[in-house]
Amino acid sequence: MKAARLHELGKPLVVEEVSIPELNDDDVLVEVKATFVAPSMKDISHLGGNFIRPTLPAILGSDAVGVISKLGRRVKRLRVGQYVWVNSMLYYNTDEFALRGQEGLSDSMAFQGMFTFNPNNIHLMDEYQGGFAQFIKAPSVSIAALPDNFPLEYAVRLGYMGTAYHALKRAGVHYGSTVLINGATGTVGTSAVLLSLAMGASKVVAVANKKDRLQRIKQLNPAIIEVLSLQDGDVAGKIKELTNGKGVESFIDCLSYVDTTSTQQCLFAVKKGGTAVCLGGATGSLTVPYGFLLGTEINLTGSIWFHTYEIDEIVSLASSGRLNLNSLETKKFPLDMVNEAIELAGSRLGGLTTVMINI
Repeated sequence: MKAARLHELGKPLVVEEVSIPELNDDDVLVEVKATFVAPSMKDISHLGGNFIRPTLPAILGSDAVGVISKLGRRVKRLRVGQYVWVNSMLYYNTDEFALRGQEGLSDSMAFQGMFTFNPNNIHLMDEYQGGFAQFIKAPSVSIAALPDNFPLEYAVRLGYMGTAYHALKRAGVHYGSTVLINGATGTVGTSAVLLSLAMGASKVVAVANKKDRLQRIKQLNPAIIEVLSLQDGDVAGKIKELTNGKGVESFIDCLSYVDTTSTQQCLFAVKKGGTAVCLGGATGSLTVPYGFLLGTEINLTGSIWFHTYEIDEIVSLASSGRLNLNSLETKKFPLDMVNEAIELAGSRLGGLTTVMINI
């Protein structure tokens, strides 16, 4: 099969012929139709950062979408020819947290085609290579079936959608909620805005830096979405003004690899009894006065990834029309142009643009 492999950090990926992966009894082989190009893929494939990467040479690429080509001997609930999305999270089913249904906290956790936090898990990424290839092998528990008519360009976004959706659920977003999203113009942040609308939020306050991108976000639903630029100074007071002085019930922080200055501001705009969820990649610390927590009973927590079954919920929201993805635009590249695709995605075009590889 053809695959794009990274041989050396900082060097272009090489498209070459490699063997089709051999399946274990609980694995699935998927013929890839499209793979998402994450904005962070440029960082992962270059020197620097805190990423623990797979052994090189490696096939990168997350959020592969395709058709099941072959099933392992013990796989029962899936069928050859089925249209599916591949969850990039890898872990051992017997891990303590996986057994509790908290696989994101598993010590064995790694992201297929990307990175891990634990060097002991490199072998998992080496066993299960990424989606910049004609075929991808994945554990059967990582497979989510899709409706046959679900567009490829939406399907490749499901990893980022799932990350935002799980955090919104942790934050208790419901009909009539007031929701604050920091980093709202990035890929996860834009997903959080779209899903907040789908989940019935009555007011969404979108915070980011670039004003032109914020205006595009506001046009998704001008009656519900308010936008605030960090270029105009501290946003906490303005958020309070937009919520009758009370603050927001749910705060979702989607910052990428920047400091936590804006996170700190937004935290003090959360309503008493509200919830703040951090799910981005911001660097730095948060300083929260002890008395502030006592006096507000705010819940401050984190969220990493999501459950495969939550993809069914997101797809249902989209299929019903509640989740409107028509505002997304897609830049498509063939596998032979994977390096150009990674470069474009790494320029961080904003969350309304999807970069993907068509295999």
